[in-house]
Amino acid sequence: MTYTLYSVTSEDGGVYYGQTYDTKKRWQQHHHNKMGVVRAMLDKGKCEFKELENFDTQEEARLTEALVIETFPCVNRRSELLEVALDKKEYGKLYRGYRDEIFNKKGKCPHCGVVMIDRNLNRHYNKCKILNNT
Repeated sequence: MTYTLYSVTSEDGGVYYGQTYDTKKRWQQHHHNKMGVVRAMLDKGKCEFKELENFDTQEEARLTEALVIETFPCVNRRSELLEVALDKKEYGKLYRGYRDEIFNKKGKCPHCGVVMIDRNLNRHYNKCKILNNT
């Protein structure tokens, strides 16, 4: 099952973050709830629902949701995850470790041997190849 981190943005700029395994169902729930932060946003006007990121486990999705709520301006109430046992610094370490594992994998350039983040290697290859061939 895939879990999705999502945002709901109102016309006046308010942003709500949440996570769910079924985005269509969750968006319908927001519309049908009689109370709640998103319901209040919907009552004021149009809102945009946007899927931000997918996760393999609910724990990763909840951890990321909590960090986003603490890091960015939003209308969410303070995340219950952060109130439990983790201080913000420790939580940031966990999140960064997870993000580094996924987005900052390192690779080695076959032309010059420099080690860098995988996602930057393609750009580096072209420059390095030209420099090493001259």
